[in-house]
Amino acid sequence: MVLNAEPCLLMELRSTGTMFRRDVSTFNDSRMVEDFDIRLPQVVVRREHFDALRRALRQWQVDQEEFSVDLDWGDVTLTFEVAHRTDMSASLWKPAFTLYYSCPSNRIEVTFLVDASCLLEWSESLDQAVSFPN
Repeated sequence: MVLNAEPCLLMELRSTGTMFRRDVSTFNDSRMVEDFDIRLPQVVVRREHFDALRRALRQWQVDQEEFSVDLDWGDVTLTFEVAHRTDMSASLWKPAFTLYYSCPSNRIEVTFLVDASCLLEWSESLDQAVSFPN
């Protein structure tokens, strides 16, 4: 899509998670520990910012350098970060992935550890999502 003469993408962002595996935890009652599902159904991202994220993910596969990419639009802030965090057991090959999202009415921050295969799979799926058949 094109907004204000700029090529953009309309994306859905979704983060889901479970805190405890039900099959091995003593917290078997799903009422005690709820899963989370954060869904942002309409996020507008400039194509050039999206491509910067794709480049950063590919470059991480080469040098494992931390990165942070802003995909902001207007008063909405969207940042993807892959970095070491002192408050987590992150390492060179298992960095922390953090998504920051804020708009005038709310703010979301989600952080979890990832590894090279996760980032490669994400990079490849982003490439596939924007590739068009010839």
